[in-house]
Amino acid sequence: MGFGDTAKKIQRVTDIAEKLYERLNQVVEQVQDLKERVESTSDQLDSMDRELAEQRAIVEALAEQQGVDPDAVVAERLPDPDAEGEGESDGTDADGSGDESDDETGSSAGSTAADAANSADASDSTDSAATND
Repeated sequence: MGFGDTAKKIQRVTDIAEKLYERLNQVVEQVQDLKERVESTSDQLDSMDRELAEQRAIVEALAEQQGVDPDAVVAERLPDPDAEGEGESDGTDADGSGDESDDETGSSAGSTAADAANSADASDSTDSAATND
């Protein structure tokens, strides 16, 4: 019976090795897929960074035309990230929700859009006056 038990053990080890090999191949595929997704995400992030830099350059050029200091506007509209935690003890709004982004973003985005619209109207009138000379 020694050979029968040995054969069963060898078969069992072989089955376990096959399952392990299949699982290893699955993990290799998953790692390759993950690597491709990371590379794709990195490419998208690089593209977004370039677009953001282009948009910032355009906004700064427009601000310069209008005589606006973009750094001063940013400092005025957005809180300093380093000093953000210093002034608040528990991180909640006046309503106690702790969700500051909705309130700040909504009000500053609305006024920013209004400021941009007013600036666009003002630039149209100055541009048309400048071209009529």
